[in-house]
Amino acid sequence: MALPPHLELGESESLYQGAADIPRAGPARVLLGRYEGATSAIEAPSPINYLAVKLKAGETWRYEPPAGHTVLWAGIGKGVVEASSELLARGEIVVFEAGEDPVEFKARSDTEFMIGSAVRHPHDLVLGYYSVHTSAEALQIGEAQIDAIRDKLVAKGRL
Repeated sequence: MALPPHLELGESESLYQGAADIPRAGPARVLLGRYEGATSAIEAPSPINYLAVKLKAGETWRYEPPAGHTVLWAGIGKGVVEASSELLARGEIVVFEAGEDPVEFKARSDTEFMIGSAVRHPHDLVLGYYSVHTSAEALQIGEAQIDAIRDKLVAKGRL
């Protein structure tokens, strides 16, 4: 996830949650952000939602992005679902047209998918091989930090 400049080179954090600890909003588990009164325990670094959705064949679910969330994407993990008159199958990722319009999902089979929405990132992005940053300098520092972590894990026999 692209982070704002003041966070992008910061220390990482982790939080373990069991399935029962993740809040639900209908068929969606709220992994990050807030949706329909359910709020993730993870503090989001910017306005973003990331939900895990399960639908049975024939079920319909409508996602209404919060105000300002003009970026919307989904990744299908299992089954086939229809969204915006398109059939989406396991392994496919879709980025919807920019806007705040709701999207209706209709499961053609038992399906599981991830959906995310966010406010557009206000910073330029510099893409690396496996990292995204807001400047070339931050990218270089971030990738050097990743290499240093890898070297430590190799030295400890963990990689």
